[in-house]
Amino acid sequence: MHNRRIFTIGEIVYDIIFSDGQPVAARPGGAMLNSSVSLGRSRLPVSFTGTCGNDQVGRLIEQFLKDNGVDTSFLHMENAPSIIALAFLDENNNATYSFHKGAGPPEDPPLPSPGENDLLLFGSFYSVSEPTRHAAIRLRNMAASSGSLVIYDPNFRASHLADLDMVKPYIEDNITHSVIVRGSDEDFENIFGTASAAETWELPCFRNCTALLYTRSSEGVELCTRDYITHYDVPKIKPVSTIGAGDSFNAGIIAALYEEGIDSRKLANCTEEVWKKVVEKGIQYSSAVCLSYDNYIAFPLN
Repeated sequence: MHNRRIFTIGEIVYDIIFSDGQPVAARPGGAMLNSSVSLGRSRLPVSFTGTCGNDQVGRLIEQFLKDNGVDTSFLHMENAPSIIALAFLDENNNATYSFHKGAGPPEDPPLPSPGENDLLLFGSFYSVSEPTRHAAIRLRNMAASSGSLVIYDPNFRASHLADLDMVKPYIEDNITHSVIVRGSDEDFENIFGTASAAETWELPCFRNCTALLYTRSSEGVELCTRDYITHYDVPKIKPVSTIGAGDSFNAGIIAALYEEGIDSRKLANCTEEVWKKVVEKGIQYSSAVCLSYDNYIAFPLN
């Protein structure tokens, strides 16, 4: 089973992080890129699909991915500026963003071909907005039809609420075509107005999903399956930055699914013991990222 591959697709930005009004760090970012780097640093076979500018920032990002074990065969570099994101940390070290747009994807980019035992992670605004949605949905559909384990993270922030009416059907469609959905309480409150994991899990669009992982920051994680809903506590930490926390949670659960040899067919019969390993690895990765300005784990975690 360990010849399987991991694929991710999403936006690429360059984060400049501000604290107390001053820039304190700069990192390659974007939700799926962050997950990819954590997976690459875990020495897992991950391939990232996305677009950046063919400029100094883009070349820096390309080299950074390669240096961190991420396959860049499907990285597209356009003759446009790379996207810059200004991330402003509040008193709790949570970030709000200001985006300076740049390179968009080609109309019909070449995509990888996921197979039966592979895993795909996709999501964020990239998977519901034009024109990037088309590439994400093509890859999602190829992965689903081949039997890959498809994992979706809506990653829908309050800054996107003005677009909710337009993109909500796309979010629901993405959920319907996914095996696992991982999102925060903030995501689901923004999208559906739901206030709990159980309420979210009862929505019709989750009917075909095997599991929902509902994260509530320091309040813990709920795992929803067809048989039970289980709560997991998270360690109390003093975060330096919460940027990339959810993305690294995604990387942790994928690392555990990979290591446990769990594919889309086996997932429905996972024991609570296996699920505990999966969720706890997600929590471990997420907690580690909050202790630095990095958007990804610093090294392979035990």
